Amino acid sequence: MSPAPYNGTSRKLVLAFDIGTTYSGAAYAFLDPGQVPQINSVTKYLDNPNVGSAKVPSILYYDRQGNFRGVENGKGLQDDESLIQMRWWKLLLGPTEPPAALKDQMSADLPMGKTIVDIFSDFIRYLFDSTKALFISSDHNGEHRWNSVSRNIELVLTHPNGWGGPQQSQLRTAAVRANIVPDTPEGHARVHFVTEGEASFNFCATHTQSGENLKYGDKVLIVDAGGGTIDISSYAVTNRGPLQVEELFQPECLLHGGEFVTARAREMVSEKLRNSRFNTPEDIAAFAQKFDEGLKRVFSEDNGAQFIKFGSPRDNDPVHGIKAGKLALTGAQVSTFFEPSIQSTVDSIRANFTEILSMNSFAFLVGGFASSPWLSGQLNRRLSNLGLKFFKPDTNTDKAVAVGAVSFYINRFVKGRLSRFTYGTPCSKFYRPTDPEHAKREYKTYLNVLGNKYVPDAFMSMLSKGTKVLENREIRTTINVIREGAPATDIYAGIVKYDGKIKAPEWMDVERDNFETLCHVSANISESPSTLRVGKTGNMCYHREYEVVLLVGLTELKAQIRWTDSLTGLEKR
Repeated sequence: MSPAPYNGTSRKLVLAFDIGTTYSGAAYAFLDPGQVPQINSVTKYLDNPNVGSAKVPSILYYDRQGNFRGVENGKGLQDDESLIQMRWWKLLLGPTEPPAALKDQMSADLPMGKTIVDIFSDFIRYLFDSTKALFISSDHNGEHRWNSVSRNIELVLTHPNGWGGPQQSQLRTAAVRANIVPDTPEGHARVHFVTEGEASFNFCATHTQSGENLKYGDKVLIVDAGGGTIDISSYAVTNRGPLQVEELFQPECLLHGGEFVTARAREMVSEKLRNSRFNTPEDIAAFAQKFDEGLKRVFSEDNGAQFIKFGSPRDNDPVHGIKAGKLALTGAQVSTFFEPSIQSTVDSIRANFTEILSMNSFAFLVGGFASSPWLSGQLNRRLSNLGLKFFKPDTNTDKAVAVGAVSFYINRFVKGRLSRFTYGTPCSKFYRPTDPEHAKREYKTYLNVLGNKYVPDAFMSMLSKGTKVLENREIRTTINVIREGAPATDIYAGIVKYDGKIKAPEWMDVERDNFETLCHVSANISESPSTLRVGKTGNMCYHREYEVVLLVGLTELKAQIRWTDSLTGLEKR
């Protein structure tokens, strides 16, 4: 698939940051009208000696005053006991609490005066400065080119499949605090979001031989196995020239990434060495690190003995399985570290994707955890009866998500997505005594200014869970507002998400905990037409009408209020 020239009218620079649980990456593309964009990975990070690597550890250091001091770089930060180390902090932004297996090893407190949004902001700024330094140094005209687009930078941030509006809002705030974009509506619009699963699809579609050969009707399963999450996404090719796809099933996000394998290994080793002289926090941490860097990445057979090398040849404790600085485990023991991650992935694919898979299906396994031969081997073995064979991209996949995120901005392959939740707005319903649901809520009813009886706590659904929506589709619902004495001017509407099992929720007092207000949209509609109404007591009331609009089908849900100008007849939002 030959990339198309950029058809925009002005130069732009697209930056994409993939902030991972254990490693992160960045990529960029300079967009010049009429020129074919080239996507570049950042392969050198500030103060980090691993030149040529497209990833950088997501391990941050702060001093006791809360000042950001840098990332894990092998240059002594980790040896400075006065600094606070931050690991796995990404999981603190998620919609659920970090699992105990990792939470016990995370920093107990955030640095002084810092919120989790501040942590993201500091790291986003670090990735930005690293990208800028590499961009300028890689071209004799680099500084001039950077300055020519410095006010026209588009930022793409990736996140797990399971994150949504609240996390996107906080990430945008972090980008503003990092001074990447201004705190204006125009600046906010330059921050974009894409799930890690969709970014991975974009990478596979543009950087693999199988992706190049996709044809109409093909179905693609993406399993992005990272450090914190395993994201599962599925797409059907609906057009080949240019490539267009639609989501087949709601994306899955499993908290079973590679770090959980290491956490389970750490837990078993700690128990195994409970009465050994090596049962110290330092030695257990060394075991976990050596497992993570060694055995975890090469383990492929559950037969025979497996070894974790951690110390010198003089380190021996035969009673506890340590000989010449190596801890012996059985292959069966090691396989148990992987089992929950593997089985949850298999169960999810069988439960959600079996009916959509066919002979013309492709399954891609990407992400840092995907390098595990045991993971890929077990997925292939356990899902072989579905006709699935997992392919790994035939190019370097270090932080492929960042490259795929730039491709997402340029190519927009995904034209249809499935709603992950039911969305709507709170409302009241005109009381009907013959309706049993109304009758049992009669104690809640109230009289409006016209003297009519209404039932509160109702829910007006605008978009149902699982609905396929095309890019840029709008969904509207009309709201009537009646005020006594004078027409309503300043109004607002709440946008509510429902994440429960009821297919068509009507009442917010049922499963109340599954309703979440995402935002309020406000507007001044004083220029919209109003109608005079007379209440039952002869009181003068004014009726106005407006619409709540959801813009769906994008990677970020957007909401607006729409009304008509009474003088010009033009639409306003």
